[in-house]
Amino acid sequence: MVLDDMQKTIAKEVTFEGKGLHSDKNCKISLIPAHENSGIVFKRTDIDEDNIIPADFKYISNSNLCTTLKNYNSEAKIFTVEHLLAAIKGNDIDNLLIECNSPEIPALDGSALEFDKIIKAAGIHHQENYFKKYIVVKKEITVKNHKGSKITLSPSNEFKLKCKIKFPKPIGEQSLEFNKPLTEIYKEVFSARTFCFFRDIESMKKNGFAKGGSLKNAIVIKNNIILNEDGLRDRNEFVKHKILDVIGDLALSNYNLMGSIEAICPGHEINKAILEKLFSSYNNYSILNEKQCNLESKAESGLIVSNI
Repeated sequence: MVLDDMQKTIAKEVTFEGKGLHSDKNCKISLIPAHENSGIVFKRTDIDEDNIIPADFKYISNSNLCTTLKNYNSEAKIFTVEHLLAAIKGNDIDNLLIECNSPEIPALDGSALEFDKIIKAAGIHHQENYFKKYIVVKKEITVKNHKGSKITLSPSNEFKLKCKIKFPKPIGEQSLEFNKPLTEIYKEVFSARTFCFFRDIESMKKNGFAKGGSLKNAIVIKNNIILNEDGLRDRNEFVKHKILDVIGDLALSNYNLMGSIEAICPGHEINKAILEKLFSSYNNYSILNEKQCNLESKAESGLIVSNI
């Protein structure tokens, strides 16, 4: 038995707190080990009934500027989940209970960096009785919108990810391409922070967003100048953050993805749309565990002549 083939959770409970980027409300979060096959689940501890919200794309209620999940039987919702989910998926965790006493996940530094430190402090526990579950892309599918955003999923025996963005200066065009496991891609993008243009802040606040935003949790651009005193962490920080969001949003598939992703100017809305398109037909995908994936890969390479 190879432990890396098995499902994982964290080794011990860990708690942290901070203010939300959009709500400016303080939220206390507890990450709690969960049993095999339970997936990632949010629980609103400040609500008595129907307070469970699965980390599943079917529970997305809003994708404007952040990803919001909602229990449709109650008022329980949780938003700005994408960076925490990216850190969970980037650390190869399959099962986790996330208790929250407020509706928004803390922004921390605007990336997944602090979430990553918290998860690593908790440690990883290998669950030896159950294989990981994979969703394998069987046919090419594409979604696009009027804003010029486009995402394509294609069959591939290896995980691949390509992302291209285009914004006004000083961002301009940026693109990155990876051909390696998602956990390795995550290591290159997890510290990339969210960003915005100064001219958009007033409008966002009027619409109920960015109330907790600051130079401590976002990159802010004004008159082609980055206002953050320390500048960028990486010259490709903008496209890397978009990749981080893709990783977090696609974690809502509830599976480990096996396929190729090409994203052009991605955002939360189109990230949701590609998941809806993927699951819209059984012709688009198959569900396998790690053992089956290994056997299929060997079969296609001619090493074996059958699979399970």
